[in-house]
Amino acid sequence: MMKSRRMLVVSLAAVLGVGALASACAPAENDGVITLGLTLEPVNLDISGTAGQAIPQVLLDNVYEGLVRVDDDGSIVPALASDYSVADDGLTYDFTLRDAIFHDGEPLTVDDVVWSLERVLDDTSTSVLPTQLAQFARVAGVTSVADKQVRLTLTERDNDLLYSLTQRGGVIFKKGTTDFANAANGTGPFELAKWDKGSSITLERFADYWGRRADTATVVFRYFADAAALSNALLAGDIDVMTTVQSPESLSAYDSRDDLRVQSGTTNCEVTLGMNNSRAPFNDVRVRTAVRQALDKDALIDAAWAGYGTRIGSFVPPTDEWYEDLTDIAPYDPAAARKLLAEAGVESGTEVSLDVPPIAYATNSSEFIAAALGDVGLTVTITPVTWEEWLDRVFTKADYDLTIVCHIERNDMAIYANPEYYFRFDNADYQGFITAAASAATPAERSDNLRQAARVLSEQSASDWLWLIPNLQVAKRDVAGVPRNSVGDSYFAARLERV
Repeated sequence: MMKSRRMLVVSLAAVLGVGALASACAPAENDGVITLGLTLEPVNLDISGTAGQAIPQVLLDNVYEGLVRVDDDGSIVPALASDYSVADDGLTYDFTLRDAIFHDGEPLTVDDVVWSLERVLDDTSTSVLPTQLAQFARVAGVTSVADKQVRLTLTERDNDLLYSLTQRGGVIFKKGTTDFANAANGTGPFELAKWDKGSSITLERFADYWGRRADTATVVFRYFADAAALSNALLAGDIDVMTTVQSPESLSAYDSRDDLRVQSGTTNCEVTLGMNNSRAPFNDVRVRTAVRQALDKDALIDAAWAGYGTRIGSFVPPTDEWYEDLTDIAPYDPAAARKLLAEAGVESGTEVSLDVPPIAYATNSSEFIAAALGDVGLTVTITPVTWEEWLDRVFTKADYDLTIVCHIERNDMAIYANPEYYFRFDNADYQGFITAAASAATPAERSDNLRQAARVLSEQSASDWLWLIPNLQVAKRDVAGVPRNSVGDSYFAARLERV
């Protein structure tokens, strides 16, 4: 594994100069406005039925909540459940509900919880994402056992269930909600005030929130067409926080400003070169391995992300307990790549397409990847696609050859165990390890199975994992409460404040 020298420098700068961003926790409320800058706008507001990070980034934990949530350090903590217990055999989960209120003024009830979770237990449902149905496949039922108590009963142990409940599949809606795409009625510290499509989403502090209220009255998620526009807005003072640095080569411009500071943290964001395992020539492991061996990851990180990143050899970040350095599998070797392509019967000049969504890590990588694959005999056509097209044609229909996207979810190795997922990877050994990990009796057994699964994934070259993105943000010096780490889909805004 390689950790870039540039990443180490930024981490040191974060330690020396950004303490207030993470440590400030003043309880006083502020009636002002904090504006966040982003580039990925939601196509709608349906958090359970539309794929991609854009919707939960804004709504999860801010507007909508689950029974539990992921804290900034990655630990699972109570949310709408004041407490919970798990039976020794792992087959029963009991949750005690808080006295929470929906943004429309109605109280949270056990009926709301049962109704919400039953949506992801219906394996015929088309209103939730298939990944959610898979996450809750071991849950036999959800029932009300008391006025404030809900019970989940499982068919077999599922070590990932609590984490699944922190994600979009665990969101609690008001019973009977029908319009998920255009409205949001949650229980979180913010309520949806306005969505100016193509421009911004505005959240306002919810006065009747059950817990500690949001530190700032209004938070605006403002969207920009590209990294340059986002950077210009920050330098002009039009936004307060750049939630993700989309052009790391510009960090020096921010470091030179007395009114700005850079913050570095960890993410689970594996920039992934997806290969359609069901479509020739990528249905041959030799071809997939050749693609990986054609790419000089160090040079790619330098070219696409100014050197800020970590090489990984599989779909596991180094922060996970089951991480193993697998970067020696399919190392950079263009000659070996050409040999594998020849063995697979792939003729020089074979044409393939690379679908590139409008996000900096993808657009910055595409030319490098096309040139490298061209050098070993694959002619790559770069096809820019909108997020709407990517979600429909690539993610949903798997109508693609190659694509680039960052997978940010924590504990998400199970997506490769689903043959219908857009990778179309279907491997019985891998599926067996994932199943065994989910039902493992001990943490050590779970980690061992996941470690073996990661090795199978890499040996089969199910995808290529280009680099792990650090969580680089830039904020005005008078803004505190910026979440340091990106540990899930949500950008938690309730602790943001001006100091």
